[in-house]
Amino acid sequence: MSDYFDPNSEELLKDFFVEAIQQVETLERNILAVEDDPNDKDAVDEIFRAAHTLKGGAATVQMTELSNFTHLVEDLLDEMRSDKVKITTDVVDQLLNSIDVIKMMLQFRQEGSIYDENIDELKRHLAKLAGGKAISPEETNNKAAYQTKESIEEVGDVAQGLSEYEMLELQQTAGDTPVYKVKVDFDADNPMNSVGGIQIFARLKDMGQILKTQPDFDKLYEDTFYPTVIYFLMSEID
Repeated sequence: MSDYFDPNSEELLKDFFVEAIQQVETLERNILAVEDDPNDKDAVDEIFRAAHTLKGGAATVQMTELSNFTHLVEDLLDEMRSDKVKITTDVVDQLLNSIDVIKMMLQFRQEGSIYDENIDELKRHLAKLAGGKAISPEETNNKAAYQTKESIEEVGDVAQGLSEYEMLELQQTAGDTPVYKVKVDFDADNPMNSVGGIQIFARLKDMGQILKTQPDFDKLYEDTFYPTVIYFLMSEID
């Protein structure tokens, strides 16, 4: 039976930092490309994908300050992709300033602390450039990073893809607390599809205790896309 998701797992954090550094390099390289050629749509797409991946990874390991800030950067990049924001010197400068902040946030976390410098002015500038779009921690935590479809049903018998032994084990653990089967179908075209199962796990954990996943939770750490993941959630949710 799977253990609780641990965002402080040494292995998970190591993988996150390796991935994060790669995404920052992609951000920086392509922002400089856009500075040279504002019509380089491929570079804009690469910047967006890198920011999106970084935001999702930060949320997975519960680095809220990084996921929230990167979400704001992503909002601006989304407007750039749709040609609603013209790529100007000011836009490029603010994106480069944002990369500097992201680097500092990562450095602080690697050193065991949290970046807490006042960057409100930069946030306001980014939001203004994006057309006034705002960001809130609630939105970042609740907005799905993927195109997904979910179905939730209460587990009532063994006809749920579980063996009788597994069903008995769940029932003994849960006692009188309801257990729900949460089925999530992921979008294969999403650039972060291979870590989707972990992020949904992190969100569901706030609602109760996840007793089991299909495939097993350890497999969700692998760089493999699973089109469907099933979570067995013990919770008092209505």
